[in-house]
Amino acid sequence: MSENDEKSCFELFWAAWPSSPRKASKSKCLERWKKKALDKQWKQIHAHLTWIKTTDMWKKSNGDFIPAPLVYINQERWDGAEIPTPVTINIHYRDPVLDKLDSDLKNAAPMPEDVKKRMMELRQALKSI
Repeated sequence: MSENDEKSCFELFWAAWPSSPRKASKSKCLERWKKKALDKQWKQIHAHLTWIKTTDMWKKSNGDFIPAPLVYINQERWDGAEIPTPVTINIHYRDPVLDKLDSDLKNAAPMPEDVKKRMMELRQALKSI
């Protein structure tokens, strides 16, 4: 892999790292990145970083618990980390029970007027209590 590709993976890492007071020492991080040849592990690092940024530990106290990127690289914190599988939700799912209710409502007989009138009276009486 060329030096440009290495820098490219590192630049992606640096851009993905959340802003915090500890985000510093970019040149040292790049030096360590090259020494450890981390471009080969970029997919794993990226997956871990994407997940860990969503954790409460990294979100709380304005990022006080986000380590310095150099610490993350030196300790290889992505190595062996278990990343939970994301849960996918089908937003187009419609419960069949709702379809049944809609169907039943369409086939229901209309409410007689005298019953509607009496229900309205009862509602008004309950509001005045």
